[in-house]
Amino acid sequence: MSDLLLPFDNSPSALRALDHAVALAGGRPGTRVHLLGVLDEVGQDTRELIDAAEIERVLSAEASAMLDPARVRLEAAGILTTVHALTGVPARVIADLAREQGVAQIVMGTRGLGPIPGLVLGSVASRVLQLAQCPVTLVK
Repeated sequence: MSDLLLPFDNSPSALRALDHAVALAGGRPGTRVHLLGVLDEVGQDTRELIDAAEIERVLSAEASAMLDPARVRLEAAGILTTVHALTGVPARVIADLAREQGVAQIVMGTRGLGPIPGLVLGSVASRVLQLAQCPVTLVK
């Protein structure tokens, strides 16, 4: 299986990772890209104040705004795409979805902090490297 997981937040580093994923998937016919947006969880206090349908509407709009540019680009390149919008701790969500979907590789951007600041600040990319059970390509 040659499916890829592309965590995407529409940042400059995520856009560079998108370019890399398009190049990889474009060279492998039949490759599916699992496009993932990790949204902030809604706290219990908010859930008590706002209707569940309204929370769902807001999260759906947020996910679309974040993921649509990448989805459009992947589909325009003729790449099979599945969109996932999930909430939770980003690194854990990324690693869990990669495992659940059986992807061959995770392709993701970094913030460009370098190894020492990344260790001190605990970057998502560093944590994904620890948790993932498949190869991870970090695009700077």
